[in-house]
Amino acid sequence: MRIVDPATWTSGIQIENGTDESNPYRHVGAFLTEFEFQRYRPRPELTRILDEYDLVQVVAGHPAWALVAGNVDQPVALQVATLANVERAMKRQEGGGLIGTWRSWMTKVATWIGDRALHQVDAVFVENDWMYDYVQETAPSTEAVFAPPGMDVDTFVPSSTSFTERDYILSVGRFGDPRKNAPLLFEAYTRIRKALGDEAPPLILAGRTGPSSEAWEVAEQCDVRQHVTFIEDVSYDRLVELYQEAKLFLLSSDEEGLGLVILEAMACGIPVVSTDCGGPSTVVQEEETGRLVPKRDPDRLASEAVDLLQNPSLLREYGQNARKLLVNQFSEEATMREFLDVYEVLLAKTHS
Repeated sequence: MRIVDPATWTSGIQIENGTDESNPYRHVGAFLTEFEFQRYRPRPELTRILDEYDLVQVVAGHPAWALVAGNVDQPVALQVATLANVERAMKRQEGGGLIGTWRSWMTKVATWIGDRALHQVDAVFVENDWMYDYVQETAPSTEAVFAPPGMDVDTFVPSSTSFTERDYILSVGRFGDPRKNAPLLFEAYTRIRKALGDEAPPLILAGRTGPSSEAWEVAEQCDVRQHVTFIEDVSYDRLVELYQEAKLFLLSSDEEGLGLVILEAMACGIPVVSTDCGGPSTVVQEEETGRLVPKRDPDRLASEAVDLLQNPSLLREYGQNARKLLVNQFSEEATMREFLDVYEVLLAKTHS
């Protein structure tokens, strides 16, 4: 029901049925949806649907979404990547006036609701160390479990190509998202080319959205645009190939809940140089699988990349360590067990 659409006032909240890539879904509307906090509120129609199941698993970017299951009688587990105020840090920096004030207020409301939701769910699956600490501190009575999304380590596998024969640096992501900080990536790559000269590998970007026009202007001004290739909407198979044949993976983000692209690169045995932007510190082990550098520091991002690019034996060693870590701790088999163990405990309590 929307304030600006009087036709919805009498029809009430609607339930729409549809399919997404052949997967069926039910979409339950909300009341006064223009107000963000209304979207998180429980609603009878949704509660009735969720009560049909033995257990409810909420998958969300930030905790507030778990509140929609607040009136459900069955156990509720939450899988969450980050916090609303962390996720929206970049947006809060944009603009001012009424819009900026509204965004700031909505973020505070979403954060407050999220903290309430953490107390109401039965278990919280988190994807990084800092979020684990936050859940334990904010809702100590709620079980917190480190369970990142599992990787298909049978598809994302290393290539037999020697690092000395590989010829590009790779970065993958939604580069239209300002949190990915594409300008920083271009600034760092400029420094890599200055350090390595003609020996510098080209930079390949792959993702659903490309860098903004402002970011491409940075590449033009740095005179590296001709050495950068962007591949849009790359197929799954082609993405695996891009990882497998890369010399090095770079991540320039300002914020990442975990960094799925890092997991994909490491599963393919590719060393990673990443900004220390939250999630990557959970995966990238310093001097073992890659390097972490301060956020928004193109000099450090470039210098660490250059150090590895000049040392093929180190690239190979880091790559082997990365693959081993992914198989042992982040494979689908390893992480699935974390979820199933919690489900078994919750269901046992319900049936006892």
